[in-house]
Amino acid sequence: MPGSKQALRKDMLQMRNGLSSAYINECSEQICRALIQFPVYREAESVLFYMAFRNEADVRRGMEDAWKQGKQVLLPRANPADRSMRCFRVDSFAELEAGAYGISEPPDDPGREVDPERIQLVIVPGVAFDVNGYRLGYGGGYYDRFFAGFSTRSKRIGVAYPEQIVKTVYPDPHDQAMDWIITPHEVFTIHQPLL
Repeated sequence: MPGSKQALRKDMLQMRNGLSSAYINECSEQICRALIQFPVYREAESVLFYMAFRNEADVRRGMEDAWKQGKQVLLPRANPADRSMRCFRVDSFAELEAGAYGISEPPDDPGREVDPERIQLVIVPGVAFDVNGYRLGYGGGYYDRFFAGFSTRSKRIGVAYPEQIVKTVYPDPHDQAMDWIITPHEVFTIHQPLL
């Protein structure tokens, strides 16, 4: 049904905007606790995180753990001109600056840019996720474009509040699925068909 994706995005953003900061903090804490105990995270040497925006689950505690474990912590930098993302190593929150959408981003430092092919795990935010691992974003296509550029498939973990898990996000053919989705109370393992 045309418009279903747009309607779902609108409803989900409205729901998320209404969440209390106490609820967001509690859920974010539980999500990070589950993430840092997750075997795929523990094995990964390089992890692309994100900086929370507009009431997204906050994964900074996961980043702090990754620094402690000696992992390479990366954050994306968005380019609105072509809706692409580049990834940069970060060693502290103090390095970040306001990016194109008001999201904290790493500085554009060529010496710290990392080839996406070398990223072992990507932690992915979303407006909603469905039970098949598909993600509804803001509509810019940044993550789908980013994942489509990989020649080898990185592991992907979507993080979400329980309210963000829906039956379908009406995926398009180019949409890229997650391998797992972590919510405060459970982990969904997505069984992808073997290519």
